[in-house]
Parts: sequence; C-alpha cells; structure tokens
Amino acid sequence: MTTSNPIQILIAESAKNRKMVNIDIIKSPMKYEIISLLRQNEMNFDEIVKNTAKSKAVVSLHLKDLREEGIVKYRPDPTDNRKKIFFLNSKMLGSIDSNTIKSNDRTKRLIQNFIKEGEIEYNLMLVHTFKTILMEYGMEINPIMRTIGNHIGDYIFAQVYDQDFEHFLFNISKYWAENNLGFLTFEVKNNLQITCRQSFESAKLEKTGLPECHLEVGMFESLFYNFFGFDVRIVETKCYSMGDEFCLFEVEP
Repeated sequence: MTTSNPIQILIAESAKNRKMVNIDIIKSPMKYEIISLLRQNEMNFDEIVKNTAKSKAVVSLHLKDLREEGIVKYRPDPTDNRKKIFFLNSKMLGSIDSNTIKSNDRTKRLIQNFIKEGEIEYNLMLVHTFKTILMEYGMEINPIMRTIGNHIGDYIFAQVYDQDFEHFLFNISKYWAENNLGFLTFEVKNNLQITCRQSFESAKLEKTGLPECHLEVGMFESLFYNFFGFDVRIVETKCYSMGDEFCLFEVEP
C-alpha cells in the first residue's frame, strides 16, 4: 500500500537546536511506505506487515531504523501489552519535500511503465543492445546499467516474493527461465552464490576480460535488499565475457 501524496520528512527540534532527519533513511522505498501508512493512522506491528505485504523480519528491521532516527515511536497496546502501537513522532515540527526522492520515483515509474508495455525479455535486450552500442563508442555506462537493474528488480520483486527463502529463490529462477533471461541455480556456502547459464546480458558478448552483467547485478541487489531489508553487495566473479562457461554472482551483506 502506497500513497501518491508527497511524503513529509519531519524535522525533530529540541529547545536549543534542530536536527535534520538522515535523508538516506527516507530514500528507502520500504521506510517511505511505512511513514506514509503512519501519516494516515497509528498501527500495530501486524497491521503494518499486512499493509506492506512484506515479511515480519523486513518490517522489523525498517521500524528499528526509523525508531533510531526518532521518526517513529511506539507505546504499548492498551488492549494487549504484548503488542506495540507505532506512530510518527509528535515532536517533529516541519516538513520538506525531497527533490531527490521525486526524481528517483519518476525514474522508477518510467522504467516500470517501459517494462509493463512489452515483454520483459524484449525490453531488457533493447536496453542491453543500447549499452553495447555505447560501449563501441567508448562510453562507460556500467553504473547507469546497474541503477536501471535496481529499478527493474524493485518492479519484479512483488512477482517473485515468498516469505519462505527457498521458495523465493525458486520463484526468481522460474522468472529468469520463463522470460529467457538465463537459467539460475543457488548454492549457500560462506555466502549465497548464484550461477547463471545462458545469461541474457553476457552470453553473446565479445570477450573483454571483465565482468559485464551490470544490469543483472542491479536486479539481484534490489531483489535481495527488498527481501532481507538491508543492503547487499553483489560481486560477479565469473562471466561469459571473461571467458567463463557461466556467470557466477556472490551475495554479501
């Protein structure tokens, strides 16, 4: 559940000084959604989980961050002392409308609409072709590709999400296969390793000696961020463009 109204990022003020809320906290789509919900009504934990459709672990992590920033407070539920009622801090006096957030949301909507209008396989290959052409002109756009992948990952998360982690991984691999993005397998060692065979992004690329699946890295980053509720680092250690027979991604906190 989200709101189309501009979010108010509230400013806590003491008698002597004014403390600005950390803007990076509010950039998180999940925290943004929780604040939007609490602007409308106070809610207990289960109500927030129900309205966000996220796991209890994810909601708990984001609420913890918001409480530490002083944005959200809680009190015992008068009908059940085991539960907590969460609400926005009443001492927060002002509000700002972040242009950064507006710009980020506009870009996200554009990419999501782009995917909705056609087959994701076709659209991703179009983006990939665009990248290849720019590479031929010597332009470095890998960070841009990664950011596009982040937005795509945010979009498809709802389609593959499951509270059970193994089912979540199965849904991701199924989505990749059904949309001709590659064939994924997952293995847990010291970290989570993702093997991608026939990668849509690099299987047909010339050998450059460097990992080239920046779009896919961005997609994995967002998928696992949205599941776990904290940032993850995706490192591609093998790639078709490096002469390997498959791509290998390692997921680290």
